[in-house]
Formats: sequence, structure tokens, C-alpha cells
Amino acid sequence: MVTLYDAVRAGKGKKATFWLVMEHVTGGSLDVPVKMVPQLAAHIGAQIGAALAALHAKGIVHCDVKPGNIVITHDRVAKLADFGAAYRVDGSETITPNGPISLTPAYAAPEAFRAAPERASDVFSLGATLHWLVTGTPPLRGPGRAVRLEAIGPQVGPLGGVLTAMLQHDPRTRPTAVESLNALAGIVGSPDQLPTLPLTSVTKPYTDTVADVADPPGGQRRRTTTLIRRRPLLTAGVTAGTALAIAVPFIVMRLGGEADADKPTPPAGGATRPSASGFIGDPRTADPCALLDATVFGRYEEAELDGDEGNFNRCDVILKEHGEDVVDVRVELDADPLPEGVARKTTGRVTVVERTAEGDACERAMAVSGARGNSLRVTAAARQPAGIKQPLCDTADVAAGIAVKVLNRGEIPRRSPGFPANSLAQQDACTLLDAKALEKVPGIDAKDPDVGFGRWDCQWKSTTSEFEVDLRFDQGGLPTDKNARSTRLGDNRQAIVLPEHEGPGSCRVEVVYRHYTGVDRVTGTERVALVLKGAGRKGRPCELATELAGSAAAALPPG
Repeated sequence: MVTLYDAVRAGKGKKATFWLVMEHVTGGSLDVPVKMVPQLAAHIGAQIGAALAALHAKGIVHCDVKPGNIVITHDRVAKLADFGAAYRVDGSETITPNGPISLTPAYAAPEAFRAAPERASDVFSLGATLHWLVTGTPPLRGPGRAVRLEAIGPQVGPLGGVLTAMLQHDPRTRPTAVESLNALAGIVGSPDQLPTLPLTSVTKPYTDTVADVADPPGGQRRRTTTLIRRRPLLTAGVTAGTALAIAVPFIVMRLGGEADADKPTPPAGGATRPSASGFIGDPRTADPCALLDATVFGRYEEAELDGDEGNFNRCDVILKEHGEDVVDVRVELDADPLPEGVARKTTGRVTVVERTAEGDACERAMAVSGARGNSLRVTAAARQPAGIKQPLCDTADVAAGIAVKVLNRGEIPRRSPGFPANSLAQQDACTLLDAKALEKVPGIDAKDPDVGFGRWDCQWKSTTSEFEVDLRFDQGGLPTDKNARSTRLGDNRQAIVLPEHEGPGSCRVEVVYRHYTGVDRVTGTERVALVLKGAGRKGRPCELATELAGSAAAALPPG
């Protein structure tokens, strides 16, 4: 990647702008008609794959990989440029306002057109770029912007298999950037057998523009501008100094040379060992249940793993005695870093913060050492204190020990199967309430939410009153509180109203999005839960909460 020298902040507050001072590469870009031999394209692809692997490990998606954003230095190093469309994933907060970005349809993954790019989107775009470098044209598309894989011709030679994998319509079936890098490196062969890259004839001076570009002869490369909303690169509270701290180590593999020493290297056995900041990976595929083991709680008569409790970032083991739930042991993936200034210990690469038991719960927080954005919590909470067989903190330590072992082996395992396409897990909770809906709550800035893990939880706090609005996703059985009442909201969706569910002056409204069949054919529901706090006993919180929940229900796609 092009080298970042500095990050400069101009202005203050929400009007601030950030300028990145980057390397000037004079060799030019690959956005010109060129047909390379597959081995040379694979060599360039491996360099860019290494850059993407480093970006993805830092929780950053480039979002616009294409020939015009690959620049070549005069010593023939391929570098990835133009981070104007990049954004952070894994639930990180941002300080710059969401804004439109340009999308290059010929190279964009199908999910990018839905404003939902992810790490796998960069892999798709790199595959489309390699097709262009070898054939002179982007891959052909069919319905739903899916690549017509049967149209990948014999001219791509040994790249056929890896391109077919990288260009899959479903992002979950594509290889990671590291896996793509390894596959491409295996195609390259001996560097001394590669043809020389003729800079003067295959590159042109690099310029960055958001204007439309006229069609070249044959109409193969028209760039159109599609506006989508993005989550910007810089995180909340960033200054020029901390902006440098999130800069990605710039990894390149030189043409005809060895890989950079910082290039991600898979450990023995083929498993990928990610960097610290990438230990959770894509929120939609990380499996919190992989961090628990129901067989280690031998003191209890029964231990049942439950992956359908609470939000999508959570998994539980329910400990039972005489058929009654006694202790709930749960793992929750978190968008926050570990707390500072508290006692901690490190086992392998995992740092654990031990909290003193409070009330009927004991918590352990942990993260891979050096992780900047994410952590996870292990909590043992009493449901029937009379049936507890060992101290809650001892139970939490048993569960935490399992999670530590998993994290020391590498990235959190992926869900299998993944969330269905119509799951709420594919949605962004922060988009369900807009400024018009939230203007009903005094002192709330709709553009300044506290964003939870996976963007499955969004909280707004008033700056002029005690009001707080929390919108989160929930799953499992419907609530059975004795004070609950049923109503209909939005497109005639079932909703449950729970007065004072979270204390005096609060109200919780749960809107049913869809029904599903879970483990042992038990029927569950996915729900949007809106919680209003701070209204006071005489403030009629359920009226306002129901109105806000109705706005959120109306913003939901069909279930």
C-alpha cells in the first residue's frame, strides 16, 4: 500500500476535516488497456492480496479495489492506493459524518450495491481486477450482478480456479485475503521466469477523480457513480496523533523479490493466525458459541448450550438443577476495548480483566493483547441463587478459560450455517430511527449514536435531559412478563409493550420481525427491541416508546 506519512486535522468539532499525507507514486496506475500473462497478474494480485490482508486485520475494508487504484513504482512494486471509500468494520464508531462515495460497478461485489460491503467484497474486487489484467475486460455479470462464472474463459489459464472462488456471489463462500494471497503466490512460479513489467507502455500517471469517465473504445470501461452511505475510516475521538496509530502496516511483495517480513503467514496446519485487532473478524460470521463448552460444568446436573438468547453477539450455557435454570453463563462479543486502569492478567496472547462479583453476577472481560477495537465478556449470572453449586466467579473463570484457549488458537471460529439473508443480523440498527423520528425526544442528536457490536445495537442519549433511547436486536422466545400487553405496529407487525421493564420511567417495546425454527424444532422470533429511559413516572414513557418503535418497524424490510 502507498505509505501514509501523516494525518492532519483541520477545524474543530463536527466541522473538522482530516487530510492524509501519503506517498506520491510516479510510476502510474494500471487503468489502461493491458493484457498480462496470468502469472504476472497473479504476482501483482498477490501483492495487493497482502495489502488487503493487512487492512482486513485492522478492521478496514478498502471498498474500491480496481486497476485504477493499483499504482506501480519505478522499481516495479505494485501498491494499493485511494482510501477515500475505506471504512471500519466490526462495529467501530466513527467521528466523520456518513457521506456518499463513488462505486465502480465493473469491479464492485454484489453486496456493495446494497451498501453492505465487507472484507469479502475486497476479495471479489481483486478477482475482477485480475480478470481485467489478463483479458482486458471485467468479468461478465448476470442477474443480481452475479458474475457469470461459466464465462470465465481459458485465457485466464491457471487463474481459473482462484478467480472462480474469489468471484462467488455469496461473500461467505469466497476465500479470505490471506487465502487468496496464498493461492495467487502458488501460481506465480519462479520470479526470474516472469516477464518484465514495461512501465512506459502499461501505466499512466495516477489521478484521483470522482467525475464520470467517458467510455473507451468498445465501451468496456465506463465508470458510473453510484451513491451509497459509508462508515468512515477515522474512529471516535481521533486526533492527528491517534489517526497514525490506526494506520495499516504497508505490506508489499516486490516483483522478482521476497515477501515483506510483515506479510501475514499462516501457521502450520493451514489455519490462519490473525493480528490482534482482527481476532473477531466479520461480526456476521463470528460464532460466540464457539467460545463456550457445555461439558465443563460438571458440578451441575445439566448444562444446555443456547445460541438463541438475546442479541446476535451472544451465546449462553444454562446450568440446571432439578430441571430449573440456576445459572446463566454467557459470552458476548463487544465493540468496546478493555477498560483501562484495572487489574489484568495475560495468558498467551489473551489479556483478561477480572471484575469483582456484583450482586448476582460475575464478569470477565478479555481481548487479544494489542486489540484496539473489540473485546468480549464472559458473565456468570444467578437465576436461582438457592441452587448455585459453586461461587459465580469460579463458574465465570471456568468459562473464561475455554474462551482463552480458543482465542489463543487464532481467530474466533465462523458460524455454520450463517445467518439467512432475511435475518435481522443483516440489518443496521442505527438506520431504523432517523432524525425525524428522534426529534420527538428532547436533546437527542440523531447523528451521534453510541454504536454497539455489529451495529446490532444503537443508543442515543439526550444532552438536555435524562432521556435515553436504545434500539437493539433480540431473539428467542417472546417475553412473558405479567404486565406485558400486545399491539400492532408498522406493517401490522406484532409488538409487545413492557412498562417499566428497565426501571421506573422506562418502557420496552419489542417488534416481531420474523419467526424461525431453532434447535430441537423450537420456534423462536427475531425482534427489534426499543427501550426508552428517563421519562419519569408521569412522563408516559410507553406512549413515546411505542411511537418510536412504530417508526423503527416502518423502516424494516419485509420479513
